[in-house]
Amino acid sequence: MRFLVTGGAGRLGSEVVRLGAERGHDIVAFDLPQARWENVSEIPGVEAFRGDVTDAENVEEACRGVDGVIHLAAILPPASEANRELTMMVNVEGTRTITESLRRSRGKPIVFASSVSTYGITAHEEPPISEDHILRVHNKYSESKIESERLIKDSGIPHTVLRIAPIAVADVVELPETIPYRADQRVEFVIVADAAWAVLSALEDQGSRGETYNIAGGPSWQMTGEKYVARFYEALGVEVEPIFSDEYTATDWYDTDRGGFLGYQRTTFNDLLEMLRVLGEELGLR
Repeated sequence: MRFLVTGGAGRLGSEVVRLGAERGHDIVAFDLPQARWENVSEIPGVEAFRGDVTDAENVEEACRGVDGVIHLAAILPPASEANRELTMMVNVEGTRTITESLRRSRGKPIVFASSVSTYGITAHEEPPISEDHILRVHNKYSESKIESERLIKDSGIPHTVLRIAPIAVADVVELPETIPYRADQRVEFVIVADAAWAVLSALEDQGSRGETYNIAGGPSWQMTGEKYVARFYEALGVEVEPIFSDEYTATDWYDTDRGGFLGYQRTTFNDLLEMLRVLGEELGLR
């Protein structure tokens, strides 16, 4: 299969590109000229396409000859909250440009990376949150993802929507000035490699067409924000004094049974901690 990955040089995109190449696919990685192309430039079987998803000519050229699209390109929080016009242009109009190109190509599928942020603030509800939960706008990012989902579902093209939980990486992550969730808040992450597995498997599996799935780490990843931060940095060997948000935010525990057939929950939270311990030792932090 030959497919296009928008946002292909980004954190999740480069993982999808790498995994796709390992599975024998030919891939067009589409991203901005100033993106971190070193993430994918050395991967065999990958064509780099430097462009803009809001540019119809760029998109039309990039989509030529592909069998499907994985659409990851978006402005993410906190940058998404600084400029609504730019966020809607990239996240929504970029999605519109992709879907219009695919509509003209008659039946090529799209896998769209949406977000659990579309459920809004659910901290006072009974977990886990399932895919049939109503969608609620609570910030510019969630607004853009809800509108993008609507565009894709109304387009008539074969599609799979993945509402992805916050992404975790086994790396030294700088602690933000304020953690974007409360200490007592339910949180569930998914490691980037597993998210990439879900995205690619959804494109490969025709049985996913027309469906929406939560993509999150699973029961071992379900804990409070305080516990997640403490165990993450303890495993690295780094002492931190986190300041948590005073308000509940759009993260929770999720029902992932419906998307279980994608086989992506391959990494437990303890697996992440072991990766961090090894990294901490290599860097002399432990």
